[in-house]
Amino acid sequence: MATNMLSIVVPAHNEERYIARCLAALLEQKSEIHEILVVDNNSTDRTAQIVEAIAAGEPLVRRIAEERPGVAFARNAGFDAATGDLIGRIDADTRVRSGWAHTVRAFFARDDTAKVGAISGLSNSYDSPYSKLKKWYVDKRTAQGTFGGERRIDNLHGANMALRRSAWERVRDVVSTDPRIHEDLDLALCLREADIEIAQLTDLYADLSPRRAYTPPREYAAYIQSGIDTFELHGRLTPEILRLIRLQSRLHVLVYAAYRPYDPDLGRFTLRRAIFGSGGRAMPIDTKGRTASP
Repeated sequence: MATNMLSIVVPAHNEERYIARCLAALLEQKSEIHEILVVDNNSTDRTAQIVEAIAAGEPLVRRIAEERPGVAFARNAGFDAATGDLIGRIDADTRVRSGWAHTVRAFFARDDTAKVGAISGLSNSYDSPYSKLKKWYVDKRTAQGTFGGERRIDNLHGANMALRRSAWERVRDVVSTDPRIHEDLDLALCLREADIEIAQLTDLYADLSPRRAYTPPREYAAYIQSGIDTFELHGRLTPEILRLIRLQSRLHVLVYAAYRPYDPDLGRFTLRRAIFGSGGRAMPIDTKGRTASP
């Protein structure tokens, strides 16, 4: 295992539209990165070919195949294969900002962060008509001290996070691979139950595609239910948490209505999208037969 070296794990399933830009953003910081592991989870498009072509010219990049379907299996395969003592984890549509890898390494190298086993960051959207509005909101909440600032949190954002390998090894055998469970939240709760701290960093910033915003509310309800099930799995579901989760579900109706008419390929709102919508983002959980609790 390489000391103070950062491995990046990128689970991927049918990500031909995003993966090249994702890897390009990482490779701009390759002096800070030990390896980049793209875990191909049964892609049927050109994801594998694109990754292999990039890997042919960049020794840092390696494709791993994980045939068991599900983000949790893909994540686990990548974490287990990583050889650095720090493991970053992003989505295939994530574009990390300049200095992202340095921020991870510098934080974990500090003497006063020994109790912190994982970190998560902040984000904006790179193909959203509302990116300026989101930036204003995130900046305001950061200034108020409710976002970032190395505050301790009980969750992780899989599109923008990192952890110590030692922290992963402590929870590796207890994290769930149930496809109905929200894998990021489950990992975070397992870490907290092991008394491992999680910090949210202001400078760990990444830009994402807001693909989840295009998910129809009926499908999104199953995604929300996965959060409820995950809290229940850990015996952590409280009336306050349940209210917040249900509020998120209601707010998504407004978010979906705002995004539905927008075509990110054209960079404008269209009547066609307003009428027919678009295909929502593939869910990271098994939504078959799932409905939200009343």
